[in-house]
Amino acid sequence: MKKPLAPLALALTRFVVGAAAALIVGAAGAQDYNAMIQQSMARMNAIVGQAEQRAGQIVQQRMQDPAVQAAWQQYAAAYGGQPPMNYPTFTYYYVYTNGFSSAGMAHMRANEAAIQQREAAAWQGLQQAQAARATAQQGQRDSYYANQQEAGRQLMGQSTYVAPNGYRLQLPHTWQPNTTVQYQGQVYHVDEGGRYYIYGNGGWYPLAAGR
Repeated sequence: MKKPLAPLALALTRFVVGAAAALIVGAAGAQDYNAMIQQSMARMNAIVGQAEQRAGQIVQQRMQDPAVQAAWQQYAAAYGGQPPMNYPTFTYYYVYTNGFSSAGMAHMRANEAAIQQREAAAWQGLQQAQAARATAQQGQRDSYYANQQEAGRQLMGQSTYVAPNGYRLQLPHTWQPNTTVQYQGQVYHVDEGGRYYIYGNGGWYPLAAGR
């Protein structure tokens, strides 16, 4: 039996962000702090780029696998031909979970939990360092961290949307125009222009693109 692959580019992206945050904290005593941040960002971008390329190659290869194609057809049919995930995203998860097997799903959950723990630890350390830094440096680091997280979500076929009340939602951006979808206990609609809405209190409310 094939072992589930590592979490591909998403996990590598998130791990690199966390590792870089720890690196920046550890370099707090450096004289040229801005230069250290820029160097860390350059290294992260290089590693993330390589990870994304490798993940893309794996997904493209497995998309040609008859077993994956058959599983996709069954999945798409269950949603009447309009599934929440597109074929590349479905293939990503198929590889990640070893064909959505019980062992593969357990592997994914354990791996994601470990990644979240590393993120939390790195973020806590980063917050401690930020207390001693200028406001401009604080904003730069937060913005970069948020961008990298959104890049990870993009690899999973998801984007961040913001409700009128400020609540942030991570939703698949693969939903087709002129469709209504029930997802995680809520009802959403995508209009002909691709704009997202959420239903609540007897009406539809627009969602803004966020990060």
